[in-house]
Amino acid sequence: MNTFPQLAMAQFSDQYKDQGLQSMHATNPQAFSQVELEQTIGHSFKDILQDVNLGFAPDEGTTGLRQTLAQYHYEGCKKTDVITHAGAQEALFCAFHAVLNKGDKVLAVAPIFEPLVQIPLNIGCEINYVHLDSDDNWSLDLDMVEKYFSLGCKLFIINFPHNPTGALINNKELMSMVSLCAKYDVWLLSDEVFRGLEHSIRNRLPAVADIYHKGISVGVISKAFAIPGIRVGWLVCKNKELKKRVVDIKGYLSICNSQVDEQLAAMILKKADKLLERNLKIIRKNKVLLQDFNYIYDIKINIIIPNSGCCIFAKVNGQVTSLSLIDRIINKNKYLLYPSTLFKTDVNALRIGFGGRDFERFMLALQP
Repeated sequence: MNTFPQLAMAQFSDQYKDQGLQSMHATNPQAFSQVELEQTIGHSFKDILQDVNLGFAPDEGTTGLRQTLAQYHYEGCKKTDVITHAGAQEALFCAFHAVLNKGDKVLAVAPIFEPLVQIPLNIGCEINYVHLDSDDNWSLDLDMVEKYFSLGCKLFIINFPHNPTGALINNKELMSMVSLCAKYDVWLLSDEVFRGLEHSIRNRLPAVADIYHKGISVGVISKAFAIPGIRVGWLVCKNKELKKRVVDIKGYLSICNSQVDEQLAAMILKKADKLLERNLKIIRKNKVLLQDFNYIYDIKINIIIPNSGCCIFAKVNGQVTSLSLIDRIINKNKYLLYPSTLFKTDVNALRIGFGGRDFERFMLALQP
């Protein structure tokens, strides 16, 4: 048995290597260049790294970065509740292996980013899905959540702002969800990598780790903050036993992050408001264009314009499959999108990112 099968997303992308395609499925805003980032935060890399320690960092992360995250990004958590990782993927791997055992039942919100369920599947867990309603603004049925909880559930996986739909629940729904988790003694893992990309700050949800004793929040600098070139993610949780297991598991992986990356991230994340302001400016400009995005060539698509994030899950009408439409786009315009077959859903759709500065050119190229 292959314990680590190739992820379907990687397998799909591998088909198109060396074809010169431009990705238009990204879920993060336009990535910063070093120059633009330095101008945005008002500090140069040279100054930030002037006295960086090039030895090993502590396994749980440097004090400076953990303090920055606790102080600037969470309300009820301390630096001792933060563990840094080499990206969010490592944080997810450690969290799942710390909580789950073979045979455990897991509930996940679908459509879903594949690693959020593939890692539990690799562990040998039983996965159930509660599907967002594509006919009702991608809404979540909490009654269905409770139904699955009543049948037994070890862990509930959520991701809001949501990939790939851009959906966002409200605070009342989140608190109801936390109450259900507490009632049935369920761990709640919240993939919060897009937190901060709410199009209105009044819609921003509290971090799960701040409001639930069995809540696990996962964040990263690559998504909402648009800096994938700095490989820093983090996990936040108040449970001491879980944190110890996470650090133990991390010892088999990266062990610790680069001191260079952590020192950069510690300074950058103190200026998160400036990063998000720049990112949301791009997103809001492109969001206006979505109002006229109703066709790809001669194919009708249905879009629910989101109030968070910078990706949409465009439903494809008629008998055309998302895969065949993607092939047509590749052959005609050299753009790569992701089909709904990668997201554990029966909805026939395409994931399209609208966080880049080239989005208008992309949209115009696909017009009828």
